[in-house]
Amino acid sequence: MKRILSLVLIPLALAGIACGPSAKLSPPAGFAHVDGEYDDRITSPRGVVIGARVERNKPVANLDFWAEAIDLRLKEQGYIAEPSTDLKNKSGLPGKGLRYTFFDGQRSNRYWVDVFATDQRVILVEAAGDQYDFDAQKDQVESTMLAVRVN
Repeated sequence: MKRILSLVLIPLALAGIACGPSAKLSPPAGFAHVDGEYDDRITSPRGVVIGARVERNKPVANLDFWAEAIDLRLKEQGYIAEPSTDLKNKSGLPGKGLRYTFFDGQRSNRYWVDVFATDQRVILVEAAGDQYDFDAQKDQVESTMLAVRVN
């Protein structure tokens, strides 16, 4: 699962270390906080993982730029895109929901990224897991992703 999340993050401009605000998740029932390379990361016993982080908006760009950059990078890596959606997180910040499936050599997996951008920050909320397990928890994953808080 670590491989899934580490492969998909954009090493380009988002590789810098974020200063200041951090993203926080509230784990739904059946999920627990775990350590990782995110501001916050939670997992289910079946390996469905949700991670969130805040990065500097550098180069300074709008939401459409970041969503397209992520989408192109993931497609280059073999991820199969589903239609993207416009969304708002629970605090009202507009974002893009990017949804993918991919095959890791043994099974089909889901990978979701919600992207939010302000003039200073890009907020990324990612979720991944085995397609069967992920789909069984899809509603919990979606509501948790939209409830991300930036402190």
